Amino acid sequence: MNWLPIVLAVGALVWASWPGPTASGSRTQTTRRLVDIDQKLVQLQTQVANVAKAKPRAPAGSRPEQGLSGQRPTAPTKGNPTAPIVIAEFSDYQ
Repeated sequence: MNWLPIVLAVGALVWASWPGPTASGSRTQTTRRLVDIDQKLVQLQTQVANVAKAKPRAPAGSRPEQGLSGQRPTAPTKGNPTAPIVIAEFSDYQ
């Protein structure tokens, strides 16, 4: 029997599974980065929760139910007429 292919295959498996010199360093770096990301995620979730709790207010002097010209739109509209943001689209069909 020829044992050389078997020995080479086992050697390749052992060499591939052996941790390199930077494996432990990269694990600690990765762990630190994951902890930082988790902390930033918690901060963002807190900020989103605070914004969701706050009641949206329209800027002083603005009336969201009015169009850009200051008068109520006569064309069909969708959505809440008292929304804090009004998006108006102008199109020219040529």
